[in-house]
Amino acid sequence: MNRLGMLIDLSHVAKKTMIDALNVTKAPRRNGGVVMVNFYPYFVNCDPKAEGNATLLQVADHIQYIKSKIGVDYIGIGSDFDGIEIVTHGLEDVSKFPYLFAELIKRKWTDEDLKKLAGLNILRVLKEAEQVKQELSYLPPYEDLLPVKEYVNTTCRTDF
Repeated sequence: MNRLGMLIDLSHVAKKTMIDALNVTKAPRRNGGVVMVNFYPYFVNCDPKAEGNATLLQVADHIQYIKSKIGVDYIGIGSDFDGIEIVTHGLEDVSKFPYLFAELIKRKWTDEDLKKLAGLNILRVLKEAEQVKQELSYLPPYEDLLPVKEYVNTTCRTDF
């Protein structure tokens, strides 16, 4: 995948899968990666009594927390609007992003910080992945056959 310049989305994988992917890949270590913040209310508001209710202020808290842990250079917006059935109050669609940014400005985010969050960070990651692709372009693709006997009685098999 590094050879092809692919980014791997680890947002819905098991912990072991995430660790395995990070142990194999070169690009995240090299370019710093980016945490794309999801707006799914159940991810934003951890209170089980909230019944899926979350607010723009809680998303801002979430983003602020991530910034405090890893810095502004590693955060992006990954709202997941196309994959959620309920939305956060105040962030129902992309037209509400200015309200989120206004809240972050109240929290002393600079214009440069907001530019990074809005897209510069993910563009940096894409550029770095492309650089890794260029560096590995001399490698041929792996054409190893899957060991069929290891996949008997599973849904992942090869016809070879």
